[in-house]
Amino acid sequence: MKPSENTFASLIGIEGNQWHYHIPRFQREYIWGKYNWSKLLEDIYENEPGHYMGAVICVHEENELAPRAELIYEVVDGQQRLTSLSILLAAVYSKLSNDVVDANPKLKDDPGYIIITNSICQRLLKKVDNISGILPWGHFRSGSITYCLRVQPSTQEYNLDDYKYILCDIGILSDIAYPKNCGNRRLYKAFKYFYKNIPNDFVCLKDLIDRIYKLSFIHISEASQSKAFLLFETLNYRGVPLSAIDIIKNKMLATLESKHNQSIEDSYEEWQKLLTNLPEDIDQDRFLRQFYNAFKYDNDIKIEKITKATASTIIAIYESLIKKNAKKILEQLNKKAKIYNQLIEPEKYAVSNINNSLVNLERIGAASSYTFLLYLFSLNNKFFSDDSVCESIVGLLCKYYFRRNITDFPNTRDLDAINIELIDKCQKEISEGRKISYEFFSNQLLTGKGKPSTIDIFRDNLSDNIFYNNEGMARYALAKLDEESHSREYSPNLWARNEKGLYVWTIEHIYPQGKNIPHDWVDMIAGGNREEAEKVQDELVHCFGNLTLSGYNSRLSNQAFSKKQEKAEANIFGNKIYIGYKNGLELNKIRFDINGTQTSLAETKYWKKEHITARNVQMVDMLLKLFKFDSE
Repeated sequence: MKPSENTFASLIGIEGNQWHYHIPRFQREYIWGKYNWSKLLEDIYENEPGHYMGAVICVHEENELAPRAELIYEVVDGQQRLTSLSILLAAVYSKLSNDVVDANPKLKDDPGYIIITNSICQRLLKKVDNISGILPWGHFRSGSITYCLRVQPSTQEYNLDDYKYILCDIGILSDIAYPKNCGNRRLYKAFKYFYKNIPNDFVCLKDLIDRIYKLSFIHISEASQSKAFLLFETLNYRGVPLSAIDIIKNKMLATLESKHNQSIEDSYEEWQKLLTNLPEDIDQDRFLRQFYNAFKYDNDIKIEKITKATASTIIAIYESLIKKNAKKILEQLNKKAKIYNQLIEPEKYAVSNINNSLVNLERIGAASSYTFLLYLFSLNNKFFSDDSVCESIVGLLCKYYFRRNITDFPNTRDLDAINIELIDKCQKEISEGRKISYEFFSNQLLTGKGKPSTIDIFRDNLSDNIFYNNEGMARYALAKLDEESHSREYSPNLWARNEKGLYVWTIEHIYPQGKNIPHDWVDMIAGGNREEAEKVQDELVHCFGNLTLSGYNSRLSNQAFSKKQEKAEANIFGNKIYIGYKNGLELNKIRFDINGTQTSLAETKYWKKEHITARNVQMVDMLLKLFKFDSE
């Protein structure tokens, strides 16, 4: 084993560096999605330069390299991170070559600009001496030039073909044909996501490049696959390092004993009360950050020069707070953790409109809103204009975060700052002798730092292939459309889980999404024209118009439309479920217009492109009404 600490820039360096990182053919495809991409950008921006990204475990047989040969490491662990960072660099290069130069054409001749763009090119691929005959693994030709990729993705699911095309699309490679359906696969989606969410400004992009290059990795090379995989399993499954909350707990207990004469046993019991309200590790870590961000307006909480709690500042914050007054801060944490528990486990509490909305926030994935809600629920009722303020605010946040997750705006990295700004504005309102009203909060949320995308952008995103872009929000919206209907034959719990913790009701694609489209579907959708059927599938298969909920959709799968539509009963893990599109769900009764005739999924005899499109328009219109703001 040869461990060494390296920056990302040195791993894929250009100064005579022969290192390349290629994913072996047998490894699974690239699987990162929006959450991972946004988390990567958050890690890059929220932490100090040099943020640690973990280990890259590789295999390279210890044979002497031939002169001028390339050293190609087979990556055992690190595929997702290395591939994502390379796609991010490609997006930065594309942004520099397009938006930045369009705004300032003179930059093209600027030496600094030329150095930066050339550096990115050389960190994505390397020109190598032309090789006659069969090319070694990891080499390829484009035109008359032989190249070796610095990071070569898996060949699974067309990852490598898509990656080469991305490099061609941004102008680094040439003569790479467009891989069919490339735009609907993960690598190109990642490229588009990064392009959309990085700055347009040259100075800001230089800062981003610097942060990317300074990311820190531990590079570990083994001489065999077996040793590398053994190391991978050891690092990932056996050794569990101390978390931030472990370190903070140890500091807290030691200080309570030494400075407050409190026994370790009593202190530990107090600490366990805290954890009772924060059952999961992720809740504990997030609570500590959100507690500081929610209450740092209080001089007893605020730490000088730390404007926001992040993964890199959290330990320093609590070391300072414990040093100030360990007993008092533990009391405050316990008090606020009880409030926080209502946010993260609302289903435990009495049924009410506000708790129902908190359940919806949880389903939407709006944990960043808990910073503001922790503050809000801590306020005395005398600071509100009326008794309905909290309920109305939580309802508005449900709309706001659903729309944010659909449009991906504001950026994830801005959400903490948005919540902190809202708290500061509410505190100012209180300090000036006024009460917090729903109207005041709504105005601050929708016009301030967190101003959302317009309703037209919201419509465009809803109309797109929603399942592919955001499966979680697609499921939430489908359930919401059904739940909001007033007349129904029966009212199943669309959020029920089976004994394994899996949803009983899952998303069903009406027109199948699989690669091998059944013949009867090709006939119905495209009159027997398979190419046309594939085109319709690429364009519409993941949009709302082609989605519904089913109690057990593997029982429907690729069956003919008439069979999928028929009403049938199944007993799934003790749940009596009607499958098929005549299952009584209001979702399947949504009416749409086909050539002047109203029909629905439950009653139409055919399922064609025009049916999907018309139903999609109708469902999007319904969602717009459900999630529009009062001012729209």
